[in-house]
Amino acid sequence: MRADIDSSLGQPKVKILLLGTFHFQDRGLDKYKPRYSFEVFSPQRQQEIKEIVSQLAAFRPTKVAIERTPHQQVEIDQSYQAYLQGEPLSGDEIHQLGFRLAKRLTHPKVYCVNAWDRHYEPMVDVEAYAREHGQEHLIEQWWPRYQKLFEHQDALKARQTLREILLAANSEESVRRGHGAYLVDWFKVGEGDEYPGVDRMTGWYNRNLRIFANLQRITQQPDARILLSIGAGHLPILRHAVLASPEYQLVEVHEYLK
Repeated sequence: MRADIDSSLGQPKVKILLLGTFHFQDRGLDKYKPRYSFEVFSPQRQQEIKEIVSQLAAFRPTKVAIERTPHQQVEIDQSYQAYLQGEPLSGDEIHQLGFRLAKRLTHPKVYCVNAWDRHYEPMVDVEAYAREHGQEHLIEQWWPRYQKLFEHQDALKARQTLREILLAANSEESVRRGHGAYLVDWFKVGEGDEYPGVDRMTGWYNRNLRIFANLQRITQQPDARILLSIGAGHLPILRHAVLASPEYQLVEVHEYLK
């Protein structure tokens, strides 16, 4: 029966490669603040970036998507055109990976698909709720352990190649394990029919579903091949959406970063 159902839906033709990465120049927007820098302009790292771009080019994406919002498309278009005319790149992974790859493939532009989240209104102060209901112990219960995990991953930037770092970040185990941080601590705050922690976290899910919707909006051709470079923390929800969608076929990073 399952085979019959799948057959009736047809085979998805749009191939999409989700490249989860870290921020080459961290902007301090995440809870974990990196301690190790990525020397993006060192000769070694520049060579590694060129090799990664060369390997990703073998996927032959028809569109390269990046972690910037559609509202920034005009700005990104101008920056990309300036790069094509000889202006040097910044150290941001959007430039170093996205712009380089699009240029190598002679694409006229890159596509902005990031989105910001929307929350329930009015928003509940989860920390205040936890204090009022004797649940302060939940707020930082797991974070020290996840902080050690993130510190370990952060330290790898000092001793691994970019290829090794990206392969590890995109592994199924890493994707699954990292997502667990969103399902503990703040998430568990609440009692009875009140779910302030869950409601707060729905913003993260909402954001990633909006990103997926933006990917749908740039998929005009049924045989398109899209490569999205985005922070690795977005992978669990985006992978779920792509794998469940009848329109897309997920292509794994390790197939190209061999």
